Amino acid sequence: MFGQLTRKGNPMLIITEKRLENATMELQVEVPLEKVEEEYKEAFKKLKTVAKIDGFRKGMAPLQMVEARYGKEADREVAESLAKNVILEAIQEKELSPITYPRFAYESISREAPFTFKAFFEMAPTVELGKYKGIAADEQVCEVTEANVRAEIDSIRERFASTEKKADDAALRNGDMVKLKVKRIDDIEVSERDNAEFKEYQIIIGKSKDDSALDKHIIGMKVNEEKEVDVKYPKDYQIPDLAGQKVRYHVVISEISSVELPVVDDEFAKKLGYETAEEFTTRTGEYLRKYVNERIKGDAKAQILREIVEGGTFDIPESMVRNEMENLFKKTSESVGYKSNNIEEFAALMGMEPEAFTTKLREEAQRTIKTTLSLSEIVKKEGLKFEESRYREVIENIAKRNNKTPEEVEKIITENETKENIESELLLDAAMEFIYDEAKIKKMKPVSFEEFARNMGKR
Repeated sequence: MFGQLTRKGNPMLIITEKRLENATMELQVEVPLEKVEEEYKEAFKKLKTVAKIDGFRKGMAPLQMVEARYGKEADREVAESLAKNVILEAIQEKELSPITYPRFAYESISREAPFTFKAFFEMAPTVELGKYKGIAADEQVCEVTEANVRAEIDSIRERFASTEKKADDAALRNGDMVKLKVKRIDDIEVSERDNAEFKEYQIIIGKSKDDSALDKHIIGMKVNEEKEVDVKYPKDYQIPDLAGQKVRYHVVISEISSVELPVVDDEFAKKLGYETAEEFTTRTGEYLRKYVNERIKGDAKAQILREIVEGGTFDIPESMVRNEMENLFKKTSESVGYKSNNIEEFAALMGMEPEAFTTKLREEAQRTIKTTLSLSEIVKKEGLKFEESRYREVIENIAKRNNKTPEEVEKIITENETKENIESELLLDAAMEFIYDEAKIKKMKPVSFEEFARNMGKR
């Protein structure tokens, strides 16, 4: 940030340091009168060469006249020059490592007195960890059954299903695909219901096992038929705004189609990248069980990490928080397909107050930074490493996702100088595994896959 610091070893500098909040350092520096005088002489020497004073050619006016005429200009130049030059010595003297350029402040400067100024700059963030071993955490238990695997296979089959539109007088029945329009009407005045907008949905009747699903209320309806239905949602419903409520909907059937699912045979399996139907079935079960186990373990890790972060003490520079806020804002705007550099404009689009949205970004940015700092500190304290095989696994996964060879990916990583980023992420992963292995995990009462999926929907 400051280039090469050259220690001049000036014993006359009087330096006082003060640690402020947000990882900000304040240095108060008193520059001796001798050095102030040297700087004034140099300043007036330069000003003399450009001074324009009546009766004298440019640069030829007597020095005394230049000093009298350009005193204020010299004060400003001397203060700026001394602050910028002397701060380098002061920083080296105190063995500090700023991450931002300093901001200077001073009350006055005089040729007849030592010059005192203050410099403010941000330092690298610090963290003091609390307890990070033996953290208690609850871990879910969920058994994936063969019925769950078959349901997952059916979901995959539905993506390749063939449909045939039914006649308008055909009644809706289980297994049919229906396009319908729905609007909630219990929370608006009767006079305003006709003006309320419908939302369009497409579902397969009988697929949902929730008692609150619309399916059972609309079986037997026909195209263009309308109906008002009452739905009672359970108190633990995954959508908080509906949990425990009795809601009335106005439903209109737009289209009904029969659905024919493809047969699970070797030909179908090959379309999905498998050799046989047996392999497809086996791999689907393995994927589902792996997904469940990773989510369960991930939730336990998140519990542990939250407690570690809450128990730590952090000093974070404001510039780091602002940068992370900008990153989060960029990701959020891109995720909804609306790129914007204006937080107020984006907040309005999302139906939020700009101040509330900014506060939310700040809190999330601080949480992200504290999490990374905590894991990094654990890596340092425990001397954690990662297996080279983990790095190779990451490279192979990137190559597979982007239809490239591992060698091609390695070349791109080298060109973009991003290997260190990947290695840093792997070290953070190692820290996550460490705190999980060191934690006191309590297994919870087993739940069905359906209940597990509902719980995931609430997060």
